[in-house]
Amino acid sequence: MTLEAQATSLRQELAKEAYTINYTLAKNPEISSQEFKSAALICDVLEAHGMTVTRELAGLPTAFKAAVVRSSQPQGRLAILCEYDALPEIGHACGHCASGSSSVLAALTLHALAAQLAENGNDLGVDVDIIGTPDEEAAGGKVDLVKACVFDGYDFAMMVHMAGVETRANADFLALDDYRVAFHGKPAHAAGEPWNGINALNGAQLALQALDMLRQQVRPETRIGYYIVKGGSASNIIPDYAEIEVCVRHTERAYLDTVVARVMKCLEGAALATGTTHTVTQFGQKYDNMRWNETGTAIIEKVMDSLSIPYVTGHPTEIGSSDIGNVSYVCPAFHPELRLKGDDKVCHTKEFAAAMEEPTIETTINEASDMIIHTMLRLAQHPEELAAIKKEFMAQQK
Repeated sequence: MTLEAQATSLRQELAKEAYTINYTLAKNPEISSQEFKSAALICDVLEAHGMTVTRELAGLPTAFKAAVVRSSQPQGRLAILCEYDALPEIGHACGHCASGSSSVLAALTLHALAAQLAENGNDLGVDVDIIGTPDEEAAGGKVDLVKACVFDGYDFAMMVHMAGVETRANADFLALDDYRVAFHGKPAHAAGEPWNGINALNGAQLALQALDMLRQQVRPETRIGYYIVKGGSASNIIPDYAEIEVCVRHTERAYLDTVVARVMKCLEGAALATGTTHTVTQFGQKYDNMRWNETGTAIIEKVMDSLSIPYVTGHPTEIGSSDIGNVSYVCPAFHPELRLKGDDKVCHTKEFAAAMEEPTIETTINEASDMIIHTMLRLAQHPEELAAIKKEFMAQQK
């Protein structure tokens, strides 16, 4: 029996535990950085299967790492990434309950397979860990883990994310900076003595006008979004405080940094022109763009072919941002996306969240875990392919 066939049999035996995790998280969603019960449940399951678990990894209360496979002479270190945070008000509308459960099922299966091999004095020839990465939806927990050097030394990192329309072997992500900008003025009665006030909302409005003008002068891959957080409290009061949030994205971090510098000039100019003062606070982490690894993506496509999972080839064109981009600058990282069963769905909606409790989600969890399991088994059995992935990554580093 092949390793893949052994793994499939084990995955089938262990799948119900993953389903239970998914339904429990779906019914009890916890928002970013508050995933205390979710992380504890996953850690308890991993420990129950004999894995050594490090909780509160890198000082993050809801991050963890568990040793899935240990080999006598490992030819590589592989990481399974696990997400489990939800969105405010609409729960697991990004499907992290299912993607996280898939990662756990892959870890349980590989751990059990390694135990079977050990009975005959064999091992997989690679080390595998599962890393719990909280707070993807808000501040970006993976960035904190990158800064804490958690991903240093890994040769390959992978997770599978749920998707509503297309299945792909990898994902692209935009680099992102997000800022809260406060404008400070001086209050006055808007009818009785407006000349004695300094209108903070004017500063915010002029800044937004300048940002709109900036759009014409940046590359087409750039995205600039904003909204007014606070613009005043009454029409007869000159507002002394106004606040906006500005989100800037681009396909490459280096160019994004130049755009951000120009955004800051727009903010400074608006404050100068309106007589206000302003303060800028970074909102969340700086997300890097996803570094695309063609070699690894092609290998995952071959795995999906072997599993008879249909997919769309090439780079996606409709892309957002994720903290896994930062991981991709430390080690080769991959983010396949797997379409949910049934009709097309839109991520970050109540309908997407509801799909996490449909019976068909179990098939999706099985497929996602198989993608991780079979990819890692392939790399274990073909170390030259892992070396090729690392070679491409190192070339990009230079």
